[in-house]
Amino acid sequence: MSDTWYYANGRERVGPVDAQALKAALAQSQDARNVLVWQPGFADWKRAGEVAELGIIGAVPSAPFGQADVAGAYAPSGEAAVQPGIVQLWFSFHGRINRAKFWLVGMINLAIIVLGAGISWALGAIVAFVLFGLVYVALLVSALAVTVKRLHDRNRSAWLAPVFIFGPAVLSGIGAIFGHAGSAIAGLAGFGISIWAFVELGCLPGTQGPNRFGPDPLGGGAG
Repeated sequence: MSDTWYYANGRERVGPVDAQALKAALAQSQDARNVLVWQPGFADWKRAGEVAELGIIGAVPSAPFGQADVAGAYAPSGEAAVQPGIVQLWFSFHGRINRAKFWLVGMINLAIIVLGAGISWALGAIVAFVLFGLVYVALLVSALAVTVKRLHDRNRSAWLAPVFIFGPAVLSGIGAIFGHAGSAIAGLAGFGISIWAFVELGCLPGTQGPNRFGPDPLGGGAG
């Protein structure tokens, strides 16, 4: 882990400093446990009391609803507080991503699915189909993760993610049980959900500035 640290002093971001300098600064704070700190490798800013290596003793109280994860205020103007790594971008359910990253992950995942399906079909081997199935499950988890983060960027609940991803298929299955009329109604409802998801996730900008789910991925501009 890097020995480069940043910490929040009021509304100012201080750093880079090393761990010794950070501990010295925390020792001067009346509420050291709740000082926001960050170093390369963190997905987001943390309170000092949550970082074991800093040796802050005592529990960290929960932030009031709607006021958590406001560390984006300490990022330099015009840039995001922390840029997620590849694994975090694809599979983490925490934080926010903007429209560009949402489309990037979606297009790459779609290309992997098309390529994997083609290879499996060409080989025609059971092992190939099993491997493709495992990859497909991993990409399904990725789809949920980026959908959740995009909803967070819109300041919306993550519970909409399974509705957007599984809703049309579930409605289609239910509609098939009730024959042609039921299938038509369910298909129309599923299409409506798909349009809603496309607009909500892929077209509309995120909230400006930090919200209850984390700092603005664009550092204050529209997501």
